Amino acid sequence: MENGKRKELDFEYKVQDDKECMKVWMQIDGCKETGNLDITFYSEVNDGMFPVMEVTEEFGVPMEKNRMFIKESMTVDFALAFLQKYGIGTPTGETGRCGIRECPVFEFNEEVLRELDPEGYRQYEEIHEQVKREPIQEMPDTVKTAQYQWEYGEEKIALYVESYMYGGGICVQMYHREEESWELFGDLTVNLPGYMLEPEEAFISADYGRDKLEFIKDYGMGKVLPVKGHSGMQQYSMVEFNLEKLAEFDEVGVRKYCRNQGIELNIGKNPSLQETKGSMGKRQR
Repeated sequence: MENGKRKELDFEYKVQDDKECMKVWMQIDGCKETGNLDITFYSEVNDGMFPVMEVTEEFGVPMEKNRMFIKESMTVDFALAFLQKYGIGTPTGETGRCGIRECPVFEFNEEVLRELDPEGYRQYEEIHEQVKREPIQEMPDTVKTAQYQWEYGEEKIALYVESYMYGGGICVQMYHREEESWELFGDLTVNLPGYMLEPEEAFISADYGRDKLEFIKDYGMGKVLPVKGHSGMQQYSMVEFNLEKLAEFDEVGVRKYCRNQGIELNIGKNPSLQETKGSMGKRQR
């Protein structure tokens, strides 16, 4: 369907066992640093635009035209079915990995992208052509970890940084290694409703909150502010993060968060990652 110049698609999904459907439209952009494709789907909520699906994942390395990593959330059955139903793109069988993040590579259909957002695709092409790129042979992969001291001992932790869907504030999660993969260990931050924070500020999860505050201070990732947040009967400490120090643990996540917030950081032009076994061009097993 078309609403003015906006082409709307039916996105079918499940809530528990019930099937739901919403009208969504595509918005295309290009990353000015890498020239990469950026695709988000929006829907109308209370007469406003609301992002319901961020399709692509920016790892900070340049990709070939119309090729891009897709978020892990887009690999579930109904999301893949949506992309393929409208011929938006198909998986290449390749994966890219950066830190704890591993995402498949999609080949997007240029004809369909032009139809769904002609102006956005035109802007993407301009940005893509302006950015000088080197061919990517290997996807760098390293994970910087920190020792987290808590009441049950010591844990080797990696950090994952993104934005909260509601409010757009900084979200930091803690991961630990289990066998061959990184698994969620716990939330470092929480998203409390009703508070207006600066981009560097966040409330810290109250679960083992004192240990988490010491962890942040030990690694110089931020300073504790004399402000408390409240939700129900629980009290939460506020921290002002040092984003440059936080970027040492997840440069990709911090870069993306800063772009969304309009923040410029002096953390180098490219992710300071070392090559290990993760690579582009390797086929999924």
